[in-house]
Amino acid sequence: MLRVCKGGELFDEITKRRHLSEREAAVLMKLILSCINYCHTANIMHRDLKPENFMLEQDKELDQIKMIDFGCALSFSPNASYFDQVGTPFYMAPEVIEKNYNEKCDIWSCGVIAFILLAGTPPFNGQSFIEIKKSVRKGEVSFKDKVWTEVSQSAKDFITLLLTRDKAARPSAADCLKHPWLTQQQAGS
Repeated sequence: MLRVCKGGELFDEITKRRHLSEREAAVLMKLILSCINYCHTANIMHRDLKPENFMLEQDKELDQIKMIDFGCALSFSPNASYFDQVGTPFYMAPEVIEKNYNEKCDIWSCGVIAFILLAGTPPFNGQSFIEIKKSVRKGEVSFKDKVWTEVSQSAKDFITLLLTRDKAARPSAADCLKHPWLTQQQAGS
């Protein structure tokens, strides 16, 4: 059955709102990570996660999204490494740029998405693909912008965890779903 999501891309909703509340961001990140956990459990890595690849339902409620565009997706073998550089530079993990990665590249992309949901801007920037990739390789995340004064330390810890430079130390999607920021926001605290 073909399902049409008439609410548009998550990217457009973020652009319209500038940034989301912590509760809205946590709801979205739980859904996004649940999608990724499902894919990873089935040995599929998406490799091009970004707000443009999540669609909203017509009512634009943030608790009903669909992940799309599996054009870069790949069936992976656990403990294997992959070497082709695919994806969108703003969301690309450093190890994808370095052409030696695994499914945890999707977790990095989720960290970038979480940052954008809360700040309205990407954590790694540049005027060209080369500059963006250089910024991603450094992997230095800053919470100095004014918008971050209103964001909890737990949310910042969540983003920092997902944007762990060392892919071996980066958590799985299942582990990310247990993070206190997600569970506390879901409980309404």
